Amino acid sequence: MFLIDFLRDHDHLWEMFLEGRNPESERLLNTAEIDAVRPHLAADDAIRACVRGRIVGANRGFWVVTDRLLLVVEMGLKPTVRQLPLAHVDFIGHEAGKYGYGLSVEGDGRRFALYAAAPGLAQLVAESVARVSGTSPVGDAQPAGDAALAHARYLALDASVRAQPVRHLAAA
Repeated sequence: MFLIDFLRDHDHLWEMFLEGRNPESERLLNTAEIDAVRPHLAADDAIRACVRGRIVGANRGFWVVTDRLLLVVEMGLKPTVRQLPLAHVDFIGHEAGKYGYGLSVEGDGRRFALYAAAPGLAQLVAESVARVSGTSPVGDAQPAGDAALAHARYLALDASVRAQPVRHLAAA
């Protein structure tokens, strides 16, 4: 299984290891990723932030922050989605690492971690989780620039519109 994952992600892994950045981290969520998230969204939920990277203990994946949940999605042969209510988050940390930014969240006796994330996306996720949970982000990450945060907001809005188009049509 690891050989298949390596061969599938070969180009991305080489770029990540040699250049120290994840080329996948700043692109839009694709249709399969949106389809994995859609069943977990309530009718009144909106996607506030999303970040793509590498899930610790798994392979490729991403996090989605809604109004009430953190969704941790592991993309494999069949996507696995884990939920953590934001009201139960005890800790959110983000820091610069060798391959990009890393995020970690603890709550309900569980811990989730993601690495190789883009700086603006990691910052927006950490701020969104902290705002709802009432915690403050911990870590040594440098603030992302205005352009990186604008791009992060664009990716979140795109994911929200594609996951729940009816909700956005009613608001318009």
